Amino acid sequence: MATEGQRAARTAFDAARPSFDRLTTSGDPRETADALVSAWEGTERALSALAGTTALSGVTLVRELRQRSLLALDDAHAFVDFHAAAERARDATYSPATTDLDAARAALDRMQRVLARDVAAYDAPTTSYSGPISTPPGPRATIHPGPAPDPIVVPPAKTNRLAMVVVAVSVAAVLAAGGYYARILAGDPDALRTARAAFAAGDRLTARNSFAAAAGEHPTLAEPHIYLGRMAREEGNLAAASSELRRAVELEPKNWLAHRELAAFLLSTGQAELARTFYQRAIEINPADKVSLGYMGCALQRLGRADLAARFYQRAGPGEWLACEAQPMPASPPESAPRCRP
Repeated sequence: MATEGQRAARTAFDAARPSFDRLTTSGDPRETADALVSAWEGTERALSALAGTTALSGVTLVRELRQRSLLALDDAHAFVDFHAAAERARDATYSPATTDLDAARAALDRMQRVLARDVAAYDAPTTSYSGPISTPPGPRATIHPGPAPDPIVVPPAKTNRLAMVVVAVSVAAVLAAGGYYARILAGDPDALRTARAAFAAGDRLTARNSFAAAAGEHPTLAEPHIYLGRMAREEGNLAAASSELRRAVELEPKNWLAHRELAAFLLSTGQAELARTFYQRAIEINPADKVSLGYMGCALQRLGRADLAARFYQRAGPGEWLACEAQPMPASPPESAPRCRP
């Protein structure tokens, strides 16, 4: 039996179907991109109706529906992939790839199944939901405060044999659902390794394409968006830089590097007050990051707080931030740097 939320979702999704019909690789790329964005927005309205709220959007909305057992695991993955494709399509310079259209079609199929599902007969997941879609229940994945936001598994500090068995069974069950988790937990995705190597070698085209592929394959990781945002900023594509870096912060709110890179973008575009707030968040997450400390001083100096800026310069020590008054944009790292370091 359909619920009231399902009926409202069906009505909202019916309005989005014409956008799905416009998705093709043979037409104008910009029209296809617009159709991709429109199709996602219609899908998002349907998901909001299913959730009974308009306060959530994107991955957060999918996460909420998954947590309430209104979406199966495969449903959630399909919608997260579709959302990532639509976000890429918002960039005026981006041409949708076949994989983007495949993600849209997969989401169309999953939404039709969700709307046709008898909620009363739906078997909820046997494992409780916790954290982002890409994080299995059991030991929580976190971001190690190092040069790049690589996910690691944090084992319990102390536990008994029974608890260890329960955790092991839970993790094994989720890993068995697909290779998606295994690739992330085993190490860096291949696309990310390729992208980092290309970035270090100065091959921006390969780096950009590989980071875009990594973002599509692993839509809950912030790192690809951090690099894409940095390259867009350095190339003067401010709209793309803003979109990518804000996306990185949205995906991993505790990632100090994402906050630092967004702050660098804001500082470079004359938004010193906003830059100050994001440098502050980066410092709160990683108080030892000298780059954030130094450029926090730069932001404060531009805001007329020379006294307070001097304290941050002192905490940061020597660095290029000391010349920020004569340098409108925070310096980029050497091209040989293997990681994204402002």
